[in-house]
Amino acid sequence: MKLPITGACLCGAVKYEIHATPVGAGNCHCRTCQRAAGAAYMPALFVPYNSLIITGTYKEYASISETGNTIHRGFCANCGTTLFGRNSVTKKFRPVNAATLDDPSIYLPNMDFWVSEAQPWDTMNPDLTKFDKNFLHF
Repeated sequence: MKLPITGACLCGAVKYEIHATPVGAGNCHCRTCQRAAGAAYMPALFVPYNSLIITGTYKEYASISETGNTIHRGFCANCGTTLFGRNSVTKKFRPVNAATLDDPSIYLPNMDFWVSEAQPWDTMNPDLTKFDKNFLHF
């Protein structure tokens, strides 16, 4: 995988670069991600926390997870594209919305998580590892 990995929002006002190899990739089917993405799931590329360099002005929306952590979802203040997130209890990695990558073909998910909240019409890849809830425990 060639670094840096780049991406942007729909209008191009917020851009980012990832300067380290991603540490994981998976599809989050939680209800919060469904709403934030406006889709059946959020394709999340997990990158080392400090490897994500962001340019442009974005806003964050904070919500509380089932475990009580605060999840901050970064989005473009102009076009509304959900771009990346951060969790209040870790600075090890950050999820990036793989649909916003300049080359989304590099996204190769290896899991589905929060499948307990997946929509009945969501057809998941049967070859991916499934987690009923989160695959991480903070």
